[in-house]
Amino acid sequence: MSYAYRVAYTPEARADLIKLGEQLAKTVSAAISAEIAPAPYGGLSIPRPMGGGEWDRTALVAMSAVRYVVSDGEGIDPPTITIVRVINRGAS
Repeated sequence: MSYAYRVAYTPEARADLIKLGEQLAKTVSAAISAEIAPAPYGGLSIPRPMGGGEWDRTALVAMSAVRYVVSDGEGIDPPTITIVRVINRGAS
């Protein structure tokens, strides 16, 4: 089934993006919209090791590890991808 996912960010994920600097944050945010939002279970994503299930995922996006949760069960409208953390080893 195909959904139009809404992307939301936790305060921690927003703080992670701020640490990356404006240009890299824009690149990562655009990559999240392009790579994760259309197919949250595909691409370079895997269920998070030791996570809560198929919906608790990690993906490599624009040289950053992105942890996110997919909420797309019956009755959830709109289906949502919540970005939990954005980890980039190059960020200070």
